[in-house]
Amino acid sequence: MELLLGSHVREHGARVGRLAGFELEPADRRIRRIIFSPDGNLGPQAATRPLAAIGHVHAGGEIELRTDHDVAPVPTADDVILLTHAHRAYKADGTMGRLIGVEVNPVDRSVLLVWSTPGEIRARGPRDTRAA
Repeated sequence: MELLLGSHVREHGARVGRLAGFELEPADRRIRRIIFSPDGNLGPQAATRPLAAIGHVHAGGEIELRTDHDVAPVPTADDVILLTHAHRAYKADGTMGRLIGVEVNPVDRSVLLVWSTPGEIRARGPRDTRAA
């Protein structure tokens, strides 16, 4: 299933926010939970759901959360990393981009593919631009 940051998240038929990030277990590269918030950013208003709570991902990327039954608790993990749009992704050739989404195997929660958008903005310090 493709999960793109910024996608709308729906629960009980109503939009509850936008996808803001993921909890990743780095040891085995599995997604534990999705993180969403009204504005698509992390903060006190953010909520999480286990990956198994996703019922369907529409062709446009919109995520439907299950409401018809209870989802088993997520197993404990020794270490968890938060992945958001602020993370940089590097390729072997040195090119860099920002994380925009992941493809996940819904059966075992493993990350199959990572998507990023190319580019980096670098700011230089102020220079003296006076003409002679």
